[in-house]
Amino acid sequence: MNSLIGKIISLIKIKGDQVKLELILKFSNFLALSILFFILAILSLLMLIFLSFGIAVVFNEFLMSSYWGYFIASAFFLLVIVIVVWMSRSRKIRNWLEGVIIESSYKKNP
Repeated sequence: MNSLIGKIISLIKIKGDQVKLELILKFSNFLALSILFFILAILSLLMLIFLSFGIAVVFNEFLMSSYWGYFIASAFFLLVIVIVVWMSRSRKIRNWLEGVIIESSYKKNP
């Protein structure tokens, strides 16, 4: 009887270790993806800043003005902000994120 209880206890410990390792794997994957997205977001933001300055300067040269290019670039970003706020209020972003999270949670790991 004691050997059966000992085997059950060791099986429970092994299962607990397996669950712990799976949680560590999922958390490390999440952390790695979060760091990757954070780095990509910063680099994309820097790229967007320099690109917008470059486009504004091109518009300034084309319009022979020292400020209209900056207004045009700012108007474009204002339009993007309005679209993002509209999408946020219509809950399109939230619905898309829910779908992605649900789909990824039911995907089987190879």
